[in-house]
Amino acid sequence: MIRFDASVHVYVSFEVVDFRRGLDGLLSLIQSTFGVLPQADYLFLFCDGSRKKIKALWWDKNGFILLYKRLEVGKFQFPKIREGKIELNRLQLECLLSGMSFVSPIASKPREYCVFS
Repeated sequence: MIRFDASVHVYVSFEVVDFRRGLDGLLSLIQSTFGVLPQADYLFLFCDGSRKKIKALWWDKNGFILLYKRLEVGKFQFPKIREGKIELNRLQLECLLSGMSFVSPIASKPREYCVFS
């Protein structure tokens, strides 16, 4: 399992991404959407239209790692934003990747959610 330390910034794009895009297509999205260099200490998350799949791109000192996750049951719980981007903390990332809501305890099934203090 790949673990990210607390210094990694996590950015989520809310624009629906065509998952036929590969590494180079996602790199061009990063530059246009986030306005940062992809080789920085960032993890970039993209979702498909069904909200059942996530692709993540991360620079690991000497190359990019492309991660893909598909939920078999349920959907990833994103805030109701159609466009733009947000930055997540580590706990919010864990919630999102687990299929739990990191925004509102009312939003999703299963009825597990992350609580922030």
